[in-house]
Amino acid sequence: MSEKHWVYTNLGAVITFGLFLTLSFVTLESGSSHDIMILITEIIGGLVLVASIVSIMYIETDQKYVPVSIISFLSAWLVFALGFELGIRSSTPYKWIWFLSLYIIFITGFIFMRKSYTKITGAFKVLPVFLMFINGTFLAFILFIHLWWSLPFAGN
Repeated sequence: MSEKHWVYTNLGAVITFGLFLTLSFVTLESGSSHDIMILITEIIGGLVLVASIVSIMYIETDQKYVPVSIISFLSAWLVFALGFELGIRSSTPYKWIWFLSLYIIFITGFIFMRKSYTKITGAFKVLPVFLMFINGTFLAFILFIHLWWSLPFAGN
């Protein structure tokens, strides 16, 4: 595959992950279909992560920062998915370790996506900006959950 194919594969894969992530939010009301959509989204996210890591080895120009921005984007979702699958709730002891690791990964992800933005050329320059926006919204959600779980009436 050429570099162009690797970049387009990464772009299509992250768009697919975003669509399935949106579908998992849409099916939030129904229990069984929501669990299935989360599982499918996690599988697709894992495949996108592997494809991005592999494509870094094959892309030799500055477009290699497209998969770097995707890896930076997906790393926070990976830690969130691990916490979700492990069953971290407000009553979980040592939940602060999960939040601390999420915050560190968010910060490093934003730094790498910002650096990717300066290195990428062409129309793909929009991708890190969009991914930073999505991760910024996700960070606001995580901050809200962390604050809510820290309240004394949160149901420990």
